[in-house]
Amino acid sequence: MVGEKSGTLESSEATPLLHTAAPIVSAQECLQHQHLLRCFVNLKQTVSRKQGLFRTEHVHDINAEPDPRTRQTIVEERRWSIYVSRAIHRFSVWWACLPILRTPGFLSGQGTENPYWTTDRTPPLDILMVLHALTLHSKAFGEDCLRHHKMALWMEGFPLQLVSQCIDRGSFTYTCSESAKVHFEETTKLAWDNLADPDDVAIECFRCRQQTRVPWTTRRQKGLADDKFNQQCQFCQFILRRDGLLVQRLRRDLHLLLEEDTPLPGTCRIVDGDGTVAFNNTANELLKQSLGKLLLEETRPSNLFPDMTEIVEASRQAVGEQSLPMLHDVFEHYQYTVNSSCDLHAAVMRVTRVASAMQNVDWSEDDLYGPLLGTRYVRFLREQSKGFRDSAVDSRNDGIAALVLVWSTHQLGTRSYCAFSRRASNGMLVDWEAAHDSAACDLCHTLHPPSFARRFIRGLMSVSVWKEFLSSY
Repeated sequence: MVGEKSGTLESSEATPLLHTAAPIVSAQECLQHQHLLRCFVNLKQTVSRKQGLFRTEHVHDINAEPDPRTRQTIVEERRWSIYVSRAIHRFSVWWACLPILRTPGFLSGQGTENPYWTTDRTPPLDILMVLHALTLHSKAFGEDCLRHHKMALWMEGFPLQLVSQCIDRGSFTYTCSESAKVHFEETTKLAWDNLADPDDVAIECFRCRQQTRVPWTTRRQKGLADDKFNQQCQFCQFILRRDGLLVQRLRRDLHLLLEEDTPLPGTCRIVDGDGTVAFNNTANELLKQSLGKLLLEETRPSNLFPDMTEIVEASRQAVGEQSLPMLHDVFEHYQYTVNSSCDLHAAVMRVTRVASAMQNVDWSEDDLYGPLLGTRYVRFLREQSKGFRDSAVDSRNDGIAALVLVWSTHQLGTRSYCAFSRRASNGMLVDWEAAHDSAACDLCHTLHPPSFARRFIRGLMSVSVWKEFLSSY
């Protein structure tokens, strides 16, 4: 009886939202999304099990592992990680080639003239995989679209219907028309197949600004896709490291802010109930006035040892305590090198992990339809908005997996999802971004070292939220 009463209360709470907000996705869309996720899993399995690919078997650190099974697992994960890094580079090239259909000040509440998605413009599967992961991070996706003047893409969302026409439901393979392949290769100057691209890539030297070629990976893990990136510029012999790439990206974004009023990552927000994306002018003006000259000096190319930690520390000393949250929102985007408001590598790896865990779950349309699932979905969003996310997403429980599938499918329609999510979660936007752990965040320690008491209390709150979440299922 208690369970029934609780269910009735829960249903009455969610019913007004389900009737008045944007409609939740259909069961057919969820199944189409599941087929796409299986394509991603097939791609991962094909790449990671391809013997000799990227020569990962010869990496010194991996060869030091004595257990053969563990060594094989590490080799396969390393292959996939390098492939994802290559896919993100290809995605960045493709993204830059997308037409700008609106002026820089365009907000997402306005209309668009021409569609981005047509049958002859569908990109390769690896690029769709990166776009899919970005779309699931709604705030970052909106910010990227606004900063790079691609708001028409935000309006249209992920092309699930179009992509599903390219998927064979028996083998879960992805096949596009010849015109799509020709269009992609002519526009981006890249091969349609990720693995057909070269084993090295051109990047801009931080010091001399020449385009120098660096390998994706090496036996000692000093390639661009490796953890210990360390290469020499072919022109000025400057030693290129990861910190230099981070500082270079910050400097590039600073020039865009100062010269073209393009906001820095972390300074955009989704406002109103219709999913409109807008600049946070206060944050950008503060950065211009208080930190502009300092950051340009700290990121100068003549600096022999560029260091993001030192730049963060100098910025912290230059502003007051009240500006530290704003600094964190900006500098957390300079912990990875890709030019996006989302750490795309971590996002793709996280999404493919979840897809792998869900691939053996077979749903029918009846499993993904009905008012009870809609009611549970609203409750799920409210629980997610409290900050407990990762364990719920990674769960292999079939009931949670169905909610995650509905949730992620809903996110592919970015504007309607944002409107729904904000109404369901008291104005908060819930996406796939990992819950922020300030106790483990190096950036948080640099800006404001947390006390033991705050860490202890935050841990107790997380436990209580998790217990409440489990008791509802």
